[in-house]
Amino acid sequence: MDFCERERSQHRLGLTLAFGTLLFSGTSNALAKGLTPFLSPMTLLILTESLTAFFIIMTFGLVPLLRELKKMDAKSIRMCIIVGLLNSAIAPLLWYTGLARTSAGNASILSSADMVCMLIFGYWLLREPMSRLRLMGAAVVVAGIGIVNVASLQSFSMHAGDLWVLSSAFVFGTGAVLFKKYLSHVMPELAIAIRNVAGITIVFIVSLFFRYSFIDEVMAFPMEKVILLLAFAFFSRYLSLSFFYEALDRLPATTFSLIQIANPLSGLVFAMLILGENIESYQILGGLFIVFGLLLEQCSEHALQSLRSHWLYFHFPLKRRAEMAREIQMLPKHI
Repeated sequence: MDFCERERSQHRLGLTLAFGTLLFSGTSNALAKGLTPFLSPMTLLILTESLTAFFIIMTFGLVPLLRELKKMDAKSIRMCIIVGLLNSAIAPLLWYTGLARTSAGNASILSSADMVCMLIFGYWLLREPMSRLRLMGAAVVVAGIGIVNVASLQSFSMHAGDLWVLSSAFVFGTGAVLFKKYLSHVMPELAIAIRNVAGITIVFIVSLFFRYSFIDEVMAFPMEKVILLLAFAFFSRYLSLSFFYEALDRLPATTFSLIQIANPLSGLVFAMLILGENIESYQILGGLFIVFGLLLEQCSEHALQSLRSHWLYFHFPLKRRAEMAREIQMLPKHI
C-alpha cells in the first residue's frame, strides 16, 4: 500500500507540474510581445537565452553540469550545437520577428503548427507510425491555422507576422524531433544549457557581420520593463522548460500531451489578461479547430489504451497490479 500511495503522490505532483507547464508556457507570447517594441529580435534572444542558462546553472550548479558534460560523446555535443542552432537561434529569431508584426493571440494559435512538423519528421526520421487519427488531427490543425491566417489577410503586416511565426514553429518542430532521436539520453538541463549557449554564441558571431549595437539597445532599454524581461525569462522560459521535463518524468506521455492540448487557448487568455488584446471570433474558431486536431492526434487506439490502463492502475491497485503496470506506457526519462 505504501508503494501505491507513493505512486499516487507522484501522479498528483505530475499533474500539478503539467498544469504549471500549461500556465507558464501560455504566458510566453504575451510577455514577449510586451518586450518587442523595446528590443530587436537579436537582443531579445541573447538576453532571454542568457538569463535562462543563468537560472539553470544557479538551480542545478555549474559543477554537476560540467560533470555530465564530460560524460557526453562528441556526436552528442555536435547534435546539441545543431539543435541549439535551430531551437535557440533560428526559431526564436523568426518567432520574435513575427511576434512584433502580429498579435500575441495569433502567435499562440499558430505556434501549434510545430505538431504538424513533428508528425512529418517523426514519421521520416523516427519511423513513428502515422495512424489515420493522427493524419486527421494534423489536417484539422492545418485547417485551424488556415482560418487564422486567411482572416489575417485584412492586415498585410499581421499576415507577414503570422508567416514568420509559422516558420519558427516548423523550425522548433524539426529541432524537437532531432532532440528526441539523438539526445534523449542526455540530462535535459544540460541539453538546454548547451543549446542556449550554442544559440547565443551563433547569434553573437552572426551579429558581428551586421551593423548591430547590442550595448546601445540594452542601455536604452526602459528600467520599468526589466521586471517584464525577468518574468519572461524565468516563468515563460526557465520554469516552463523545467516543469515540462519534471511532469514527463511522473506522468504517462499521453496524459501529459492531453493536458498540453489547451496551450493555444491558454495563450489567448493570457494575451487578453496581460496585453488587453481583444479575442476575435476567427481566433476562437481557429483555436477550437487546433485543439480538436491536437485531441485527435493524441487519441489513437494506443493512447486510449494507455490512459485506460493508467486509470485502472490507480483506482484498482490490488487487481492484476503487475500486469497492468506493464501496460502503462511511460515516456522514458529526459525525452
